Amino acid sequence: MSAWSKLGLRGRLAISIGAIVVVAFGAVFVVVRGQMANESGVIEREEAKKGPASGEGGGEADESSRFSPIKDAQGDVEKTFFLIGGAALLAALLAGYLLAARTAAPLRRFAETATEVDAGDLSPRLDPGPAAASELRALADAFNHMLERLGDAFARQRRFVSDASHELRSPLTAIRGQLEVLARSDAPDAAEVRRVEGLALAEMARVERLVEDLLALARLDEGVGPSLRELAADSFLRELIGAGGEGVEVGELAAGSLRADPDLIAQVLRNLIDNARRHAGPGGRVSVSSAAVPGGLRVRVDDDGPGIPTAERERVFDRFHRTEAARDRASGGSGLGLGIARSILASHGGRIWIEGSPLGGARASFELPAFKPKIRGFSANG
Repeated sequence: MSAWSKLGLRGRLAISIGAIVVVAFGAVFVVVRGQMANESGVIEREEAKKGPASGEGGGEADESSRFSPIKDAQGDVEKTFFLIGGAALLAALLAGYLLAARTAAPLRRFAETATEVDAGDLSPRLDPGPAAASELRALADAFNHMLERLGDAFARQRRFVSDASHELRSPLTAIRGQLEVLARSDAPDAAEVRRVEGLALAEMARVERLVEDLLALARLDEGVGPSLRELAADSFLRELIGAGGEGVEVGELAAGSLRADPDLIAQVLRNLIDNARRHAGPGGRVSVSSAAVPGGLRVRVDDDGPGIPTAERERVFDRFHRTEAARDRASGGSGLGLGIARSILASHGGRIWIEGSPLGGARASFELPAFKPKIRGFSANG
């Protein structure tokens, strides 16, 4: 490592300013010295022209006396330059050091704050001071904004871990409680065993669904991109709706070519249909339709349930969030379905939102790009 790289900001700035002063004074000194030498030559030539007229006897004796003031002036100028240059150099070194110290003070505070953040404390914020340069204020604002985002991300992560552990603990606790009740009986009858078996299987199915949802979220958070394929949009959606079970109405479906990941889009539609069926309740209506829109395909899932209040329509996409109408886990899912749907659609460049339904309940709509509608009996691919 070189000596220059070992210097701090104060040392580097002081040496840099000192070097600039030395170079500047050296250049001025060379120019003045050259000008004085030129003037001295002119004087010598003029005196040489006048020399014969004043006689030859005293010419040599008077030559040194004639030019000694010029040499003395040159010496005085050199001394003055060295004296003033040295003083200016010392002043420049001191000024550079003080300027660098003033500039580096906020940076040292920034480094101390970064050390606290590295230790796990996200509460400190950078304060460059009212007199700080605009560049330092911009750096402090960017750093504080980054800390705000990190704090929000860690808070969401803590809530996610807490909610996930709670969701997993609930069915496991229910299974354990039923098994303990069954174990207290020395000779449980067959009906009781079947009851406990059914309850345990239902709770285990909940655990399996939750684990699958968590794995899906983990893959999406890792940024694994979708495997895009060309799909016939109408037949693809019709097949998914038919696999969703009885009671789902098929509305008008737009024909055309859609480029998407079939497995991920199937997961989105399944989540939306399951969510609509839970809210619609037994005997309720659920309808799925699609339409071509500028730039893509819009799919709508409607139900005639209680609907979702306007204030809740954005929050339902938060992980583990449930509306007031579905607080109990017996009627609601894990609260991950809509969050997974939004992440999947975002990976496709699409979007999803909730609005009111003509059926009286809620409508979940999502759009996918890269849709080529079929026009006049011919597909857009030719």
